[in-house]
Amino acid sequence: MNHKHFFKWGGRIALLAVLLTAAPALCTEQDSPEMSPMLEMNPAPAEPDNVKPIQKVLFLGDSMTGWMAERFNAYADNNDFEVATIVWDGSTISKWANSPNLKKIIEEQKPDAVILSLGMNELFEGNPETRLTKPVEQLKETIGDIPFLWIGPPSWPGHSEGETLNSWLQSKLGEHNFFRSFDLDIPRQSRSNPHPNREGIEEWIDKVAEWIPENSNLHFKSMDAPAEGKFSRSKTFIYKRMKENL
Repeated sequence: MNHKHFFKWGGRIALLAVLLTAAPALCTEQDSPEMSPMLEMNPAPAEPDNVKPIQKVLFLGDSMTGWMAERFNAYADNNDFEVATIVWDGSTISKWANSPNLKKIIEEQKPDAVILSLGMNELFEGNPETRLTKPVEQLKETIGDIPFLWIGPPSWPGHSEGETLNSWLQSKLGEHNFFRSFDLDIPRQSRSNPHPNREGIEEWIDKVAEWIPENSNLHFKSMDAPAEGKFSRSKTFIYKRMKENL
């Protein structure tokens, strides 16, 4: 054999031997899942899902709450949960906080979540830190560990006040517990009336329902929208006039 060819092939054989010797070590260092039987036999356990979907909501608040809860109850009809509603006409944050019956109502209803619509009657409050800290803390204490959502008040047509209260509520309650309604442009019953008409209520609650799954601490099985214009009154619907006690 030509000595030149001998050394050429001999060099190739030597190089191949070196590569074959090093190959197992290289594969071990890569630690790839495809080549590791241990990883194939013991996959990472799936993260347990311990969140139980909400089955009952207690929806309470001032005079705007009636239609709001009826639209939200249409969502309940579509998504396998129920709503208990308490409307207290002309009520304020302080009136709800100071009511001795609220805790009893919550214990009786046994809700998985609480939705509050409060603040419209305190919209012009310029010093909420001083005047409302105690009642808000009282409400949170009464609700306890139940997940809750506070739907903030919308603007009052013809008035510029309201930013102070809404910003304070959002900072006090946390962004996952507060839906800011103040910036919404929703139809009202008249140019000076803060109450939305039915179309405005529908638009308002639909925006809340769209916001809940990704932004709140409320976990529903689903939140499919009901038909346009659909409102339904829940089986539990309590209405209190302004001068009545809760």
